[in-house]
Amino acid sequence: MTNGGEEVVCRRATATELPAAMGMILGGPGRPAPAAQVAEFINTASERRIDVQAIWVAEVSGRIVWAVLPIVNPGRTLLLLTSQEMTSPNIPAARLVQEICERFAVQGVQLAQVLLESQYHRSRQFFASMGFKEIAELIYLQGSVPRNTTEPVMPEHMRWLEYSPATHALFADAIAKTYRDSLDCPDLSGLREIDDVVAGHLATGEFDPAGWQLLLEGDQAMGALLLSRIPQSDAMELVYLGLSPEARGRGLGILLMRQAFFLILRNQRRRLSLAVDSKNEPALKLYYRFGMRQVATRWAMICDLRASS
Repeated sequence: MTNGGEEVVCRRATATELPAAMGMILGGPGRPAPAAQVAEFINTASERRIDVQAIWVAEVSGRIVWAVLPIVNPGRTLLLLTSQEMTSPNIPAARLVQEICERFAVQGVQLAQVLLESQYHRSRQFFASMGFKEIAELIYLQGSVPRNTTEPVMPEHMRWLEYSPATHALFADAIAKTYRDSLDCPDLSGLREIDDVVAGHLATGEFDPAGWQLLLEGDQAMGALLLSRIPQSDAMELVYLGLSPEARGRGLGILLMRQAFFLILRNQRRRLSLAVDSKNEPALKLYYRFGMRQVATRWAMICDLRASS
């Protein structure tokens, strides 16, 4: 592919090119991020299991014009980090995204994802032209846990079941059950095997089995609560909270949130962070009830790489 008659070369960045390429990703072409921001990202990347050595660049006439950092996650998914400032058409960026997706599709990656700030409409248009579909507008929430939080009183015939290798299959079945008719990113339903979904959840943040709990009524799973620690932070992330169809409308979401707050304090943390589909009104009502406040929004877009592999 050419850019105005000039050949576009897509390749891995060299070690000496990494700071400039990362600056382009965090900032934008012609307006790179400050050196201090780039250095902080590179220095802390390994703690977040991000390999900055994996940056790809698009080169035109010996000059780097675009950069993308592909992050492969457990569960056969790929997150693309690139500049939010997109103009259309952008032949070098299109060529780079296409080549990265093709390379990873051959390696068994099934879904590629981008998270775009809401104000960058051209970026959403660009990725739509590349075969990415808008899945949801995600609302990012944060809240503090009251110091006087105590362990919730359990309803009769209900108990908590903690994650372990022996309960892995039960957790997978319960999570799949809570996905039925869910209002949280419903377009994702059926796109991934449940084992891939669970693998992705397990890899989020710092996993602690005590933070993964099922709410059981008798022997039936009514809900799933998945928490992970956020590295270098006093917060935990609500990776997933879901109720089975027959458990909805019974106030059990309140019980799950009270348990989440209790577990956070038990971990000697003080804050909770999460992301939720902006159309999931029942979940938003629940989170706002517990004092959660919006801090950011992102558009989640995905591309099914199996369609082109």
